[in-house]
Amino acid sequence: MKLKKLIRDLCCAIKVIVHFGREHHATISMMQGIYGKQSLHNDMVTGVDTMLSITSCGSFYKITRTDYISNISENEETWLATYGWHSNGHLIEIGGDRYCIFDTVSKSLYLEKLTEQGKTTIELFTKILKQ
Repeated sequence: MKLKKLIRDLCCAIKVIVHFGREHHATISMMQGIYGKQSLHNDMVTGVDTMLSITSCGSFYKITRTDYISNISENEETWLATYGWHSNGHLIEIGGDRYCIFDTVSKSLYLEKLTEQGKTTIELFTKILKQ
């Protein structure tokens, strides 16, 4: 009886490890590339586009956010982030308060950041190009 319970518990543990490994691999596989901003609440402004680029930079990741107005680069921000493996995987800004949270099913990410007023903003980006 104890052997059957031990085998069942071991099988459950292996299933959890395999599930976690698949999620981790899926996040790492989709991380690098170029993402385009999507509307969360149909609040898009005509002629304004935002792109997010993620590239490997040693053991960190370099994230560049570029705002375009009529296809002309108007604003660019770059920051370094580190990969957080817990949960489903995400990038955490080094020395800041921005998080890239990946949704591997829809190949998209959520950029979460705090405003100067202390409010949280969330932007949705979908993958356009793999690097």
